[in-house]
Amino acid sequence: MHDSPRVSVIIPAYNRAGIVPRAIRSVLAQTFQDWELIVVDDGSKDATCEAVEKFSDARIRLVRHQQNAGQSAARNTGIQAARGKYIAFLDSDDEWLPEKLARDVEAFEAGGDQVGLVYCGKKLVGADGQLLKVRMPTLQGDVHASLLQGDFIGSCSRVAVRRRVLEPLGGFDESLCSYEDWDLWLRVAKVSTVALVPDCLVIRHFGPQQLSGALKSILDGRMGVVTKHQTDMPASVLGRHLAVLAVMLFNYDPAKARQMTVEGLRLRPVQPVALGALLASLLGKRTYRWLFSTLTRKRHGLFVGRAAI
Repeated sequence: MHDSPRVSVIIPAYNRAGIVPRAIRSVLAQTFQDWELIVVDDGSKDATCEAVEKFSDARIRLVRHQQNAGQSAARNTGIQAARGKYIAFLDSDDEWLPEKLARDVEAFEAGGDQVGLVYCGKKLVGADGQLLKVRMPTLQGDVHASLLQGDFIGSCSRVAVRRRVLEPLGGFDESLCSYEDWDLWLRVAKVSTVALVPDCLVIRHFGPQQLSGALKSILDGRMGVVTKHQTDMPASVLGRHLAVLAVMLFNYDPAKARQMTVEGLRLRPVQPVALGALLASLLGKRTYRWLFSTLTRKRHGLFVGRAAI
């Protein structure tokens, strides 16, 4: 194993003994072979470490956290251990198609030193193998303004980052309980350009265990990112984010949500959903939660719609 692989792959894993081998095998199957793989066991209570240690390839390194610290901390540990020119992230429940790393490296080298991030398309597959959704890359170049409007890049498994760009930024913000990937993509896009690979090269397996978690965590993380980057946002963009946050916040703190809605409508007056949520909140928290759950499940069933309030 040489000291300077071209690509460092980072897989954070917590209690993933049953599925992390699939992710590792997808790295081993890459047509591009100049890589190292750093699996960060984030304080697992199951046999995750043993599952990783069964692989004999010398390019695979296992790093252990004594206590669970969260995915951002695990990825940051991997970044600190990485030696590659490029760093690619792979979630333990995802897998790559064999051309993924080769296409990433091609995109970096074709775009030149100004390219700090490359992303590709992904397929979302259900537990029964059914194709649920396809997300294709859409924008490239100077995309910071577009990213301020929303995270079109998405999950870490789609992304590779130039290490020289990533390290000065400090990696993932461990204070964020969600949307930490969006925050990092924003910071990378502010100092470099983004390139895309116009193919689906990531498979995300979406089973019962891949719930979005608690809505409060989603809300707090998104609010943290908006607060962190609001000075870069045009008024209308900030107004839309505040309105979206308010729609979620009505489930917990109606008084604060009303204030946020008013501010959001001041910055961006035409927002029918925000106005409807404001009116629905007058029916009481219990009724509002039922309406929110019903409508959100129909509109965002795979993600926010599955989160527990």
